[in-house]
Amino acid sequence: MRKTSAFLAATAVAATIAIPVDASAASAATAPTGTSTAASPTGIAGTTPVPTFDFRDCPQLPTGVDPAKWRCEVLVAQGTATVGGATLPFDFTAVTHAEGPLPDGTPGQVFGGFRAARLPAPGRQSGDGHGPKLWMQPHLTTVPDFYSQSGAMTLTFQLTGPHLGEHCSIGTTAAPVQVAAARVPGSTQWLSQNPPIITFQVLDQTLAVPEVSGCGRATEELNRRFGLPSPSGANRLSGTAFYSFKTYDQL
Repeated sequence: MRKTSAFLAATAVAATIAIPVDASAASAATAPTGTSTAASPTGIAGTTPVPTFDFRDCPQLPTGVDPAKWRCEVLVAQGTATVGGATLPFDFTAVTHAEGPLPDGTPGQVFGGFRAARLPAPGRQSGDGHGPKLWMQPHLTTVPDFYSQSGAMTLTFQLTGPHLGEHCSIGTTAAPVQVAAARVPGSTQWLSQNPPIITFQVLDQTLAVPEVSGCGRATEELNRRFGLPSPSGANRLSGTAFYSFKTYDQL
């Protein structure tokens, strides 16, 4: 069938993390060849606990489609991004979309929502460990194409802290950060068939990260702290993704 790119991505510089997912495998009755299967969905994939999937952002379906043939798909991802000289955590709590056949038989998709945690950046705003705390949160700038093979998401990373104002960020709507986190070959595991839960590792070593924008007097300090701008090849995003789905007649 087709591949979905869910996520990925984003991190606390992070990362709709668009992560390519083999969705045809997810619809199979048994685990696909080449993947391993865990006995319980409450186990651990690597060192990351299996999350609870939140289906609240499942979008309304197009008119005239069969709900039993459409799935609401949710991807969750956690990990770290190394940007310049800084290592930052990311946590995508839910990247949600729906897909299925349109009335004319062609494949359709509807975006549902992107939720990512606001996390503290290591260290302090002053860079000497004694300044005020700095927080980062990714925001999706455009609706991703989950049928795309590129696995790309466009994001900005809002920076909040004392004296930073409301518009301080890495990346802007006009010039966002592009993240393409690919699934690591051989890392796919089926954790459960009912409910369906698949996990895999993701990796992006190509992202380029621009200077901060809208940060006023803190601009130079923040760029120095994160080593920005940082070109493609100097940064790395890695983490663990989990994927699940429900057909609309099960919601």
